[in-house]
Amino acid sequence: MNSAELPDPEGKNTLMLLTPDMSPAKDEDIRKNKKYYLDDDPMAIFLVGNQGFRVHRYYLRTESDIFNLMFLCPPGADGPDGCSDERAIPLPDVAPAEFEALCDFFYDEKFQCDTASTREWINLLAISTRFDFRRLRERAITALEHGPNFWHPRGDELDPIEQIVLAEKYDIPHWLRIAYVKICERSEALETWEAEKIGPHKTALLARARETVRNPHHHTPPPPQPPTGAKKKKSSAPPSIPAPEIETPSNGFYHDRHRVNTIVSEVFFPAGNA
Repeated sequence: MNSAELPDPEGKNTLMLLTPDMSPAKDEDIRKNKKYYLDDDPMAIFLVGNQGFRVHRYYLRTESDIFNLMFLCPPGADGPDGCSDERAIPLPDVAPAEFEALCDFFYDEKFQCDTASTREWINLLAISTRFDFRRLRERAITALEHGPNFWHPRGDELDPIEQIVLAEKYDIPHWLRIAYVKICERSEALETWEAEKIGPHKTALLARARETVRNPHHHTPPPPQPPTGAKKKKSSAPPSIPAPEIETPSNGFYHDRHRVNTIVSEVFFPAGNA
């Protein structure tokens, strides 16, 4: 910093003003900033289905160890993979919509502004799980859980049957209980196409759980109550499932969230087999 003298308006003192030192630094004083001295980042071309994508390597290699190892492969005689359309890196079994969602996360504001659709979040969940984009995967799971469609019982993209399929495909086990509870609470029985998607075993268990919920002779113990006057201890258990905004059923049973949760635990997560 350089100092400059300013006259005092009253003429009594001299004020000192510190100004930035703008003199050029010597070569030996220049250090590379650890965050933003970026190396030359070549673009990479990928073949996804029948579509080509040309994107920066930086975002992919910094967020995914899989892509980072991919880019560390030594180049061939014609240059590194992905350097041209002829040497495009194929990504088999990846849908163009999934890779487009990945690119949108880095280049578009829809995911940061929460304007992406449920389907786009699912596409991001799919590709982030496959290529180990951990931060993106957690972001997609959180967005889907807190979205307006997660608990709505009908008429949306992410219905409980799809939640079961996604939970098993992308290893999100806590989604299973939520989906089972929603299916037990709804008035409609399982459709044939739903049974085909989740398989005969889960279909049979869901049928048993739904019948038990509606059986007036099945006793469900009341939720435990804290002792009178005792302070409420902070629980380490996961938060309870929020109640969905649905109409109260006419049979008077399956709107009772504690009852449904208890029966789902009895049928799907018996003691000792959780």
